[in-house]
Amino acid sequence: MSPGRMDLAGVVLVGGRSTRMGRSKARLKVDGVELWRRQLDVLARAGARTAVLALRPRQRRFGWRGGEIRDAAAAGPLGGIAPFLGVLAVDMPHVDAALFRRLRRECRPGIGAVIRGPRGYEPLAAIYPREAAALCHAQVRGGRFSLQTLLAALVRRGRMAELPLRAGDRERLENWNTRRDVG
Repeated sequence: MSPGRMDLAGVVLVGGRSTRMGRSKARLKVDGVELWRRQLDVLARAGARTAVLALRPRQRRFGWRGGEIRDAAAAGPLGGIAPFLGVLAVDMPHVDAALFRRLRRECRPGIGAVIRGPRGYEPLAAIYPREAAALCHAQVRGGRFSLQTLLAALVRRGRMAELPLRAGDRERLENWNTRRDVG
């Protein structure tokens, strides 16, 4: 399968508690659009045929009528990744479809793509191969929820292409955790 024809699904992680922000990050707006809707659109423009929201148990759906998964294991972001390919956190308002297209160009059957910077991998704006699901599930069952550990293992096993951080990526991959971050 050529990279341009790779079947891409997506998940927007909206299940965080937003404790440092003091309110739902998913409801913050960029150019008048709530972040959860914006991120679904980014994934769609990058070629995701389907996208879902990953929510906490009993979390409200934001009016989304599409698919969802619930983090029943309380595993955090790792619980939302296991069955999907394109992953985008709701609190990364500057990620665009071009970044996901760049990741997608590096994907091959059974091999996803992630950016690695000086602080480690960027796991919440990445494309995971379906073959990563078994390792995701094993980590969750073992109580290990570190995405950095997961990605290091996937890279070692040849399941993830590691892309270098480029000029401009740091700003694109910025996330909002506090009200100060929003500006």
